[in-house]
Amino acid sequence: MVQNLLDGHGPEHREQATVLQLPEETDPDEFAELVSVLGEWSGRPRSLAMDRFVDPTVTRKSGLALLEAFGDELVELAGWGYRAHWIGLGRIAIGGGPGTRPVVVVANRPDPAWAGLPATSSWVERLCAITGWKPGEGPVVDWQATETALGATLPKEYKEIVDVFGSGSFDGYVDLLVPNDRDLDLIAWSRTAADRFAPRPSFPAPHGLLQWGSSEQEIDFAWQTGAADPSDWPVLVRADRYDEWQRFDCSLGEFLVRLLTDTSFGFEPSSLLESHFFDSWDR
Repeated sequence: MVQNLLDGHGPEHREQATVLQLPEETDPDEFAELVSVLGEWSGRPRSLAMDRFVDPTVTRKSGLALLEAFGDELVELAGWGYRAHWIGLGRIAIGGGPGTRPVVVVANRPDPAWAGLPATSSWVERLCAITGWKPGEGPVVDWQATETALGATLPKEYKEIVDVFGSGSFDGYVDLLVPNDRDLDLIAWSRTAADRFAPRPSFPAPHGLLQWGSSEQEIDFAWQTGAADPSDWPVLVRADRYDEWQRFDCSLGEFLVRLLTDTSFGFEPSSLLESHFFDSWDR
């Protein structure tokens, strides 16, 4: 049902939401199944309205387009962000009586990866906009010395991210490995990766994995080295050391932006409809 609504909500509907009123006698189990499906797609929803009270803090970035499809008849509504759409499930009042009926609503959702910036913006600029990060004075990395010690040139975008953000964590979910960091030193971690990554080869073996991020959730983030241009190294991710590696053919900046905002990537932060952040360990 929801997929049919998404398929039918094309560019011509961008100025208004598509609302489907379900029969009053809709089986509660069927409605619960819809909630379950959306949870699998996009994680936890945001409560936009409950007992006829509409959350006044909802903005364009958190599902306001769903609320605008209704008036005083709205009783309750939960919203999910899913790729280019907002999806809402709720109930509306019938006439002036106590009866209600379930509704499904779909509205256009601007790609949060753009963060309201021009199309010419870099992924690092978008990452700053999404997290509200204001670059300041921080430790300066000697990249020539770092790459000499590592024995490889690092991706340009990774170096830019480190220069802009420094040591820290995105959404408390991705901890960035940074040269000379006390606990998350990129070079030190590269020297102890063989046991963690076996049977996959680790850098400096040909096409070996070079870790660039970690997580309190025991998620490993790495590049698969080997391409002549480090900017072409794909990002690999695994949930734990017994899981299969998942490959993403994009730059680190795009990966981080998508991880935070794109539910199709499947990472927890993207299912949150609130703002994202970078927790600096240098400030």
